[in-house]
Amino acid sequence: MRRQRGDRIRASLRPRRGLILIASVLVVATLLSILFVGRQMEIASRRATLEELEQERVLALEAQDALRDRLAQRDDLEAIEAVAREKLGLVLPGEEKVVFVEEATR
Repeated sequence: MRRQRGDRIRASLRPRRGLILIASVLVVATLLSILFVGRQMEIASRRATLEELEQERVLALEAQDALRDRLAQRDDLEAIEAVAREKLGLVLPGEEKVVFVEEATR
C-alpha cells in the first residue's frame, strides 16, 4: 500500500518537474537577457559620450592652434606695424598721414 502511494506521488510529480525545469530555464534566460540588454545600452551611452568628448577635443585643439598663431603674430614686428597702421591709424615718425574727406552733396 505504501509503495503504491509513493508511486502515485512520484507519477504526479513527473509532469511538474518538467514544468519547474522549463520555468527555471525561462527565468534564467530572462534575467540574462535583461543583463545583456542593460550592458548594451550602457556601452552605447558610453560610446556617445566618447564621441562628444572627441569632438570637444578637436575643437579645443583648433582653438589652441588659433591662440598659438595669435601669439606668434604678437612677436612679429611686421604684423604689429600692420595692425597699428590699419586699425589705429598710426604712422612712423617722419611719415605723414593723408586722409581723404568726401564733400557732402547738397
